[in-house]
Amino acid sequence: MRKATLLTTAWMLLSTQLPAEELPVFDFDPHAQFRFEGSLGQRIDANRRNWLIRAPASNPGLLEMFKLRDRQPEPELVPWAGEFVGKYLISAVQALRMTDDVELQATVRAVVAELIASQAEDGYLGPFPKQKRLLQYWDLWGHYHCMLALMMWHEQTGNDAALQTCTRAADLVCNTYLDTDRRVYDAGSHEMNMAIIHALGILHRKTGNPRYVQMMRHIEEDWQRAGDYFRTGLAGVEFFRSPKPRWESIHDLQGLGELYRITGDRRYRTSLLNHWHSIRRWDRRNSGAFSSGEQADGNPYKPSAIETCCTIAWMAMTVDALRLTGNPMMADELELSTWNLVRAAQHPSGSWWTYNTPMDGAREASAHSIVFQSRPGTPELNCCSVNAPRGLGMLSEWAVMRSAHGLVVNYYGPMTARSRLADGTPVTLTQQTDYPVGGTIRLQVAPAESREFTVALRIPVWSRQSTVEAPGMSPVAVKPGTHFAIRRTWRPGDEIVLNLDMRLRYESGDLEMLGRMSIYRGPLLLAYDVRRNDFDEQDIPVLNPALLVDARITIPPRDVEKQRIGQFAPLLLVEIPAADGRTLRLCDFGTAGSTGSRYVSWLAAEQIVPPPPVSLEPRQGAAVGPGPMIFSWRRPPAVAAQVRTHTLLMAATPDFREPVLAIAGHRGHRLIVPAEEAGRLEPNTDYYWKLIATNPFGSTESIAPAKRFHVDPNRPALSPQDLAEFGEGPEGIVTAAKLRGTADPSYGNLAHVVGATPAEGRDGQPNGAMQLDGQSGMIVYGIKAFPTHQYTVSLWMAHQQPVNRFGQVFSAWCGGRDDPLRLCIDGGRLFARIESVGVYSSPGQAVEPGKWYHVAAVKDGEQLSLYLDGQPVASLSVPSEIFSRTKAFALGGNPKFTEASEFLRCRVADLKFYARALRAEEITEIHRQGSP
Repeated sequence: MRKATLLTTAWMLLSTQLPAEELPVFDFDPHAQFRFEGSLGQRIDANRRNWLIRAPASNPGLLEMFKLRDRQPEPELVPWAGEFVGKYLISAVQALRMTDDVELQATVRAVVAELIASQAEDGYLGPFPKQKRLLQYWDLWGHYHCMLALMMWHEQTGNDAALQTCTRAADLVCNTYLDTDRRVYDAGSHEMNMAIIHALGILHRKTGNPRYVQMMRHIEEDWQRAGDYFRTGLAGVEFFRSPKPRWESIHDLQGLGELYRITGDRRYRTSLLNHWHSIRRWDRRNSGAFSSGEQADGNPYKPSAIETCCTIAWMAMTVDALRLTGNPMMADELELSTWNLVRAAQHPSGSWWTYNTPMDGAREASAHSIVFQSRPGTPELNCCSVNAPRGLGMLSEWAVMRSAHGLVVNYYGPMTARSRLADGTPVTLTQQTDYPVGGTIRLQVAPAESREFTVALRIPVWSRQSTVEAPGMSPVAVKPGTHFAIRRTWRPGDEIVLNLDMRLRYESGDLEMLGRMSIYRGPLLLAYDVRRNDFDEQDIPVLNPALLVDARITIPPRDVEKQRIGQFAPLLLVEIPAADGRTLRLCDFGTAGSTGSRYVSWLAAEQIVPPPPVSLEPRQGAAVGPGPMIFSWRRPPAVAAQVRTHTLLMAATPDFREPVLAIAGHRGHRLIVPAEEAGRLEPNTDYYWKLIATNPFGSTESIAPAKRFHVDPNRPALSPQDLAEFGEGPEGIVTAAKLRGTADPSYGNLAHVVGATPAEGRDGQPNGAMQLDGQSGMIVYGIKAFPTHQYTVSLWMAHQQPVNRFGQVFSAWCGGRDDPLRLCIDGGRLFARIESVGVYSSPGQAVEPGKWYHVAAVKDGEQLSLYLDGQPVASLSVPSEIFSRTKAFALGGNPKFTEASEFLRCRVADLKFYARALRAEEITEIHRQGSP
């Protein structure tokens, strides 16, 4: 640290710029009080008036369902209905930190009292009948949210009854699943029900009850059969490639943070942060949102549904990561999510929230999108309507935080915050600013009495040129992506002035958004809104980033907003000249589309730099053997790969000041570093690696932080087959087997054979095929990995399946939403299907029992084609890349599902599986050569 002592004054000033890893751990003051003004203040107030206060009375079933749980007829509820009151209360308690509204206080107090009164004698706190308590549905998940809410209420008010209710519910969980023959795993819905580990950890820290830790350990063991969160995070497995990448799993990941705080074992912290960075790299959207179809899938450019609950979970995990690390990157992410996704998901009136807030499109109330969740007495309740307000409520947990040395200011906007130092001294912080419209923030620091402490200011990573000025200190330039700490004796009225760089900037799109860019000003994502322009969506002009400097920014008068019904005026309007001479008018994403109009945030552009590369292998913290090494990253689209090159850099320090190795000019998505080059790396030494993508218009670096690996001399060197991406051999073959009376492959690995015997082939000769019995028969082949972008499966098949049966010709199924290809007979018809984020199926093709057919499936990027007897019979659009955890595929059955319902009675011959897309003429030739 650098100290500057002014002898003419009675105080000392300490000014530092600390690397993120040296910052102290942060935490929030649960008794802090906030008053937010400006745009977010209006949204918070609208949420209070038009949702939090009225929701319980408008939806009395919120609590009534608990009272009717054992009445007849049994209420028909969605499996997660028990979460509604807990989610409502979490955001309501957070809102109480931001208002002194007596009506809201009374409403929350009444809801808490009724929830406590609804608890059963055994501690049960859910809406399901006695014989089903905690054993099925998402019942543990519902208890998780109720327990969180009650602990927050206890912390807020000191209400002992709330904590006692929480402990009784936790005791019931322990009595049900400890020292019994039951496991939480048996309750099903694993990512949901196992999330209770998070609440149990918090409750243990409050009560010290060792049974709660014991229960956590049992759940941790069960994780290994479900999400495997700890081990995959520790191994650096990307979250979207983990066993349970649905959004609910994020609350399980929060349990890793609790295990770390309880045990001090840094492996839990490492696992949690590896998962956090993986989501940030692979799945965070341009709006600060998270999820594709309710889970991670490694593609933030896909125009799929972005559920609000998913982003709320991501933000909650990000608050935890910020507490554990003090890394300003996490606060930057919270700012991005709050100003964009959260404001966009909330209707400006505060009366409803979205389920899906697309990057481009239109917004629809969750009560419409997921109306199936409503019931008599709960017409407006669904997972998002009760959970989304937490996006605003979490401001009370990260806007101003405490460190061991003072206070940390993460949020900027007109605000008054009253918090306390570690020694209990009250401090009031007041911001005077029009941020995020303007970039000047005046922060008044007013301790109750003069005190020496540190005020740390978040310097956003996007602010390239920022200055800070404090009493007695000339303006100083500060580094982006840091916390700038000022230590001195603060007196009431002292003021800090922060100036941020508000120039327009852009981010290039990739995959489905290739050739498009998102434009930002400060933390605000900008968007086209049809209301603001004279041309329609299909006529939006193409932009050139060189013209961003000529943009004109206007601030709509706020009095116009007050005269209208609803808060529909944008924060700002930005007019950008387009290449064709027209002007495109953009507004902030948070208000775009708020009246039902269509909007676009990915805008067509030319002459843009490449998007940031995303590193894949080696994983974070990986150990690699000596010899040649494999590096891989997100696959560029084919058209981009022609002009985009990558430079691989390795260094012994994360600042890359002295690179150890640099390999430039590589195209594609994968690079093998030769043994001679790799030999320059010292064994058992940490190295960092990153990528620089370059096209004719500029360069971008891979998403930070750089991944770390080391060379383990005890590991074997990679073989030629290891170096192949999918273990493929000549001409891209992964597995080849003639199946002439034996299942042995000519290339590949036979795992096992069950219920298969030699049979006549297509020419009627013996031992010309293999017969599968349709009862347990499968031929299973092991593979290194299933091809992600291109593949071809070719084989001859004759089935003897009854028309009313389903059976697998070829199956690589690995788990729910992890089925990279199945060729199946369903109702006498042949289908090609994929199950990933979505379910994709070809039209069925009639196939006669007993007749030989040549069947082929070819995936070529975004197209899956089905061939029958050498001719294409169906094609469909599928994701460009499909990542699967499968290490095997089967003929005649499902390699991971051995119930009789999926076995196919059939004969098979001449299997060929390629890690490339065969051309149509190649398929035709295979069929011609194989015909009798």
